[in-house]
Amino acid sequence: MSKFFRILEIIWLVIALVCAAITVYFLIMKDTDSALYFVFVFIIASIMFLLRRYQRKNQDRLANNEPRR
Repeated sequence: MSKFFRILEIIWLVIALVCAAITVYFLIMKDTDSALYFVFVFIIASIMFLLRRYQRKNQDRLANNEPRR
């Protein structure tokens, strides 16, 4: 299960990075409406990355019977 969470974590990170790059591109091209859309997608992808990361670390901790920090 940890491998599944790790894959999802990486997918959300890639989506966030791609959206950040597209946002910068649209800002350079002076298309602020499209850039704003990708900023929102970037924020959502970043939040999902952080949630998946927390979930994976929590699952690893529970699998190893480690106490909560």
